[in-house]
Formats: sequence, structure tokens, C-alpha cells
Amino acid sequence: MSDSRLDYLFGKYFDKTATPEERTEFMQHIVHLKSDDPLLKLMEEVYHADQSPLAKLDTQLRDRVLFNIFKAPQSKAYPLYAFWIKYAAVLFCVLFGASWYFYQQKDKKAVSGLPSASHILPGGNKAVLTLGNGKKIVLDAAGTGLLAQQGNILIRKTTDGQLVYDIKGTDQGEPSTNSIETPNGGQYQINLPDGTRVWLNAASSLKYPTLFTGQERRVELIGEAYFEVSKDVSKPFKVRLGNESEVQVLGTHFNINAYQEGTAIKATLLEGSVIMKSGKHSEKLIPGQQAQTFKNNHQISVVDKVDVNEVLAWKNGLFSYSSISLQTLMQQVEKWYDIKVVYADPVEAEFVGRFPKNIPLSELLRLLELTKKVHFKTEGKTITIMK
Repeated sequence: MSDSRLDYLFGKYFDKTATPEERTEFMQHIVHLKSDDPLLKLMEEVYHADQSPLAKLDTQLRDRVLFNIFKAPQSKAYPLYAFWIKYAAVLFCVLFGASWYFYQQKDKKAVSGLPSASHILPGGNKAVLTLGNGKKIVLDAAGTGLLAQQGNILIRKTTDGQLVYDIKGTDQGEPSTNSIETPNGGQYQINLPDGTRVWLNAASSLKYPTLFTGQERRVELIGEAYFEVSKDVSKPFKVRLGNESEVQVLGTHFNINAYQEGTAIKATLLEGSVIMKSGKHSEKLIPGQQAQTFKNNHQISVVDKVDVNEVLAWKNGLFSYSSISLQTLMQQVEKWYDIKVVYADPVEAEFVGRFPKNIPLSELLRLLELTKKVHFKTEGKTITIMK
């Protein structure tokens, strides 16, 4: 199809002036896209321009394309797999824009048997700070300003909800150990005493001193966090993990996924240099690489050229996957929406997509059901998965 013909059909479809034949031609084209198709560019431009015609995508087209985007191939019989992996995010964003528009217009009609999931809202900034003396402070309920003082260390909550440590005067005093823990459905950002910034994902905890003394800066992590480490060549920054593992840096940006229920610990480097250690093994990473160590041994494997945008999607307020199993996806959904997931049927399915984390659970489940690969039943905060 020529570019001029495509432009013509694109405009006619979104203006709702296309004839039945033109609509059929357009829909046939969109469900057989190729990697160099100019329609991708058109759709991306419209999406980023935030145009209202997105809301005009009809159900038939939306369902058909979402099915292709979500459905990962089960065999080599799907030659377009590489294409969908590369471009599904663009198409999904466009199509999700339409569905989100419908939601914003307050169309509250129940869909897919999921009306009771509409009350389950996404997570937000929630965490509990435990001071050296054992006192606990619920950060999401605390006001802004000074929260506590430990020696000459002032602990404050900023107006944008961050936790910040400041040193008062020149006499630093003796450090104590603090910890911050996020629940399911929570996340939080903390600025450590050395200026290091940490973003903590849901169901995670970080233990750290109120002042870094000695020859190193050491913290302990359970769960997932993104670090932007303040550079200090005289004091290496070390993140202690489970399974006798740690990540050592001087000044760099990296993400660590070390949930206790996971089978592997993953460290992904975005900027600078880190050394991943596990037992007697160690690997030095360059930006774009990911080190993985499995909990049943200390071997370290290195993955080159990981999709760092996908790794950091949680920090940037997104779910983003080039290929993820339903089980892994629902583990993340459990943590973010603070729900319980049970399986009535075994479902073997892979998903591709990109969508914001601030949508209600019912909207997320509805989008997944459009794939025709899985269905959900909601009772309270328990989600049952069925074929």
C-alpha cells in the first residue's frame, strides 16, 4: 500500500468518514503490519500529540490488534514475533490511550465479569520507617517537615514525599541503623546521608546507617530498588543481598531485583561500573548489562544489552514487557495492587505490552482478557485465574 493511500485511510477512519470498504481495507492493513510500516509512525505521532481521535478506535479493531500484541508465539510458525517484540509498545500505547479515554469519560459499565475489581486501586507512596530506637513512623500518614532527630542527624519528609537525611553542625556523632520497608501496594524514594538516592519498589526493605563511617558505605536490600549512588572514590558503596551476594560500586546508576521468592538476584547497570559478587565469584558490568546469580548456587551469568527501559518501568510508573509469562506478570500485579492471586486452571501464556501502573485493577484485567488467553474472577481482593 502506498504512503498516500495509507494517509488517506488513516484520516478517513479517524474522522469516521470512511466507507465500509475503506474501513475493511484499513483494518486488514493494521492487523498485518510489517516492521517498516509507515502506519507505526502515524500512530506514534498521534499518540504523542495526545489527539482525541484515539478514542474513536472501535471495539473490533481494538480487540483484534490487542490480541496480536499480547499473543506471544508458541512456535516458529509466527515469523512476526520479532516485529511485535520491537513495536508492540507503540501500538499498545496508542490502543491503551483509547481505552483509557473511555475510562476517563466515566463509562462505568461492567465488562468481562469484573465489576468488583473496580474498587481495587493501584499502589502509591507507602512505607514504614524504623528508627534505631525501634520507633516506627508510617511515612504515608506523616506530615511534611522534621520527622525525627537521631544525634545530629535530621530526618525530614519533603513536600513531594521523599525521605531525606541531613547532618546538623560539624559534630556528626555516632550513627545508628535505620530501615525503611514498603508494603504490597507501596513504593518510596529516600535520599541517604551521603546523597545517594534510592527508589524502593513494592514489598521491599532497605537497611542503612544514619551516617556512613569507616572505609565503605554499606546497605542491605530485600526486594527491588533503583540506586543513583553519590560518587566517593574513598568509600565504595556496597549493597548486601541474600545468598551471600553483594553489589559494589563507587558512583553509578543501577537496579537490583532481589525478592526473596524469586529464583535469581538480578543487577542491571545503567551508568558507571559495578561489580557483582556471589560467594567466590564476581563479574564486572558495563552499562546495559545485567548480572544474574541463582539462589541455589553462586554462579554468575551476564546478559548483554538488556532492555533497561523495561527493567526500570516500575520506577517510571509503567508495566512494560517484551515477553513475560502470566505467572511472572501476576506476581508483579499482586505486589502493586496488594491482592491475592489463585489459579483455577493452569494457563501457559506469554504477554507483550506497555501500560501505566496508575490504572485500576479492573482496567488492567480487562485489557488482559482481550487476548482471549485468560479470564479472571474477582471476590474481594482475591483474583481467580481461569482459561
